[in-house]
Amino acid sequence: MAKKKKRKSKNNRKITVVFFVVILVLLAAFYFFNKEEFKQISGFSGKNVKVSSNIVERVEKNYGAEVEKYAKEFNLPSSYLKALIALECSGRKPPGKRYEKHIFKRLKNLKDGKIAKYENIKTQDLSELGDDGLKNLATSWGPFQLMGYKCFLLKIYVADIRGSNSLYHGIRWINLTYGNYLRKGNFKDGFHIHNTGRPFPKNGKPKTYDPSYVERGLKYMEQFESLKTN
Repeated sequence: MAKKKKRKSKNNRKITVVFFVVILVLLAAFYFFNKEEFKQISGFSGKNVKVSSNIVERVEKNYGAEVEKYAKEFNLPSSYLKALIALECSGRKPPGKRYEKHIFKRLKNLKDGKIAKYENIKTQDLSELGDDGLKNLATSWGPFQLMGYKCFLLKIYVADIRGSNSLYHGIRWINLTYGNYLRKGNFKDGFHIHNTGRPFPKNGKPKTYDPSYVERGLKYMEQFESLKTN
């Protein structure tokens, strides 16, 4: 009888261990496939967002004076522009670039006549471009990581967006597309528009690839504002 009880006890312990392992695996799987939702329901807040003081210093050193100059010219908040640079290129100079394969495919489809329009670009705008030219349009450039194809709205060449005046053209694009949001103090909308093309969702759930993008942007703004008072 004693041996039977011991066997039952061991079996029960094994079942309990297996049960908890299964629960942990299911929870891990849920988190992996629902990262953004998990952060929402777990009380994700900007209060817990940390930003790098090294990046703040780098932005000020590499871009600070120019940003202040153009911010006055376009009547835009310099702290927002600096925060955006911190988010997009970490203040590096040169800022680097990022090729977007899915954007290239859309532009290729537009050139081939498979779609009629992409944002403000039409098929005839791309008629003389080869694949290398399309790749330049599908790459983000400059301190704001502005997509090359934005040159059509600005009525300039992609070389201007990736050149020495990329900061100026980036700010000009921001002013044209969502500058009024910034002048009204709608910075959450501004960050979300820059990253996704749309204002911050009313349901409070950001559509940015990094769910903390807007929160970190606002935090960086605080850091740059504090430098003005010190």
